Amino acid sequence: MKVVGRSLPVLLLALILFSGCVQITINTPPMPGTVTPGITPAPAVTCPEAAPAPAVADPPPGTVSGESGSGFIVPVGDLTRKGYRTLTFNYAPDGIPREYTIRVPVNMSVLYGARASQVTRPETSEDPVAIKQYVATFERDPSQDELYESVLDQLRSARYHNGEYLDDDQYLEMIVAFVQQIPYQENPGGKRKYPVEVIYDKAGDSDEKSLLLANLLARENYDVALLFFEDERIEEVGIRIHEDVPDSNIQVFSNSRKDYAYVEAASSGLNFIGNTPTALKTANNPWVSSVGNGTKGYGQINYNWNIVSDLNLMIRKNLATKQSLADTGKVNSWDRVGTCTWIKNSKLLQNSTCYCCDF
Repeated sequence: MKVVGRSLPVLLLALILFSGCVQITINTPPMPGTVTPGITPAPAVTCPEAAPAPAVADPPPGTVSGESGSGFIVPVGDLTRKGYRTLTFNYAPDGIPREYTIRVPVNMSVLYGARASQVTRPETSEDPVAIKQYVATFERDPSQDELYESVLDQLRSARYHNGEYLDDDQYLEMIVAFVQQIPYQENPGGKRKYPVEVIYDKAGDSDEKSLLLANLLARENYDVALLFFEDERIEEVGIRIHEDVPDSNIQVFSNSRKDYAYVEAASSGLNFIGNTPTALKTANNPWVSSVGNGTKGYGQINYNWNIVSDLNLMIRKNLATKQSLADTGKVNSWDRVGTCTWIKNSKLLQNSTCYCCDF
């Protein structure tokens, strides 16, 4: 028989298929606390052992992993595999406390890629090129777009409640409340967690949660920045404000063109938008680096000034301490209206200047 044309490749393919030794295996590198999915082999099929997939090792400290040194995550394993995280937080629009629960899908290949990558903060904030590259690592990484959108899809749905709709200031406060109430966890190592890791771990330190918060707000068109405090070696979030504030009870940070109010990402409690820790009020001016191209600012900064001024006066007059205020359960950064109402009704400042008492 004469074999001509394309008959020979077809014959070879048939022989391979009938031999039973075609095997496709996708191995997802195991992570601590996870179970690697297995594939049960078909019976009576014996194939030569394939070479093991190369292990994914952590890069040495001080390096940036990813494509062309960009710091972008390189996903590892099955791109379709999802893990889910449920997060609960409180927010009180108009002084009415509500509990929100969101369920966020996490792409496990992106998570595994993040675990194997490393980004470290630039040694100095006086190097604007390094700072911009560092910010871009988290802002423009295409692998993290899915995570940001998954979180925001849930928060956008939460923006509606019983036919109501949170305005832009309330929605910003709700996003801040969500990030603040992700548990704080100190990270003594040099490796900075990516936002996908913060969501999956349901924990992060101040810098890591700041990066998550800034990128969520930027994607919702808020004019947001990262504030790099050189001596303190921390980065915090700033939100654009347009109003003047009466005094330094609310600290304003500027890049000579725009004014930003401090936003604490680490925890809630007394951390109302604009309430800057004392240590940072006396620190050298931070480097202000914009995140995204948002245009919306925060319009309730002077309302918060009333709260912060009243609380600071209580503390100065020894009428209360930060701990005793937190212990009341009535002073919460996620409930500015309720807090102001409590200040007024407490009568602790009845013989003093009381700004919330005027409401």
